[in-house]
Amino acid sequence: MSLLFRYYSLNRLQLFIGIVLSNLILIWLSKAVLINEIVFYNTYSEQLTYDRSLKLFEDLSRISWISYAFTPIMLLIKFSLVSIVLYIGIVFCNIQDKVSLGSVFKIVIASELVFVCAGFVKFLWFYLFAGNYDLNDLVFFYPLSLINFFKTSEISGFWIFPLQTINLFHLGYIISISYGLFKVCKIEKSDSDKIVLLSYLPALVIWVALIMFLSIDASL
Repeated sequence: MSLLFRYYSLNRLQLFIGIVLSNLILIWLSKAVLINEIVFYNTYSEQLTYDRSLKLFEDLSRISWISYAFTPIMLLIKFSLVSIVLYIGIVFCNIQDKVSLGSVFKIVIASELVFVCAGFVKFLWFYLFAGNYDLNDLVFFYPLSLINFFKTSEISGFWIFPLQTINLFHLGYIISISYGLFKVCKIEKSDSDKIVLLSYLPALVIWVALIMFLSIDASL
């Protein structure tokens, strides 16, 4: 636990840079190792010839820098939104005099490490065990989630995101936030758990419902 506490004790900039670099490494590994012209052909073989799928792969590779450029921005937006949601819970619990928004922001950044670990587990799964796969398999799979009990053909597209969201890594993320509030912000464990239950979980349900609605609307 002391190692974990020291991790949470890093400043916000160190944590943010570490998380961003970890995500960039994951993106690079996926593009360099998991996604190649064969994977593209496996994905689009029914619509495109091998030459055309190779051309598509080369065209997308040339603009792959966009994903690297937008990663820090998307992470910053995510951390800000989750921090605001959690701070609303802190206000509802009437302990805002004990906890600053900055400390919550740091805890949210630090807890993102759980999802980074999930990303590396997913990479290792496809690198070591997946065999012949396509882009749909990469998008569909999420480690230790309910989605792994189904096949792509068995469920409608709008169920993919909620089934991916319910996973053990997300549970670890929730526990990590609660632990951070308890240890770093020096509040009661019951209060830290209550904050997460009253703020993050309802917001997560709303977010999942919104993505499902958009998925249904897009399929019409």
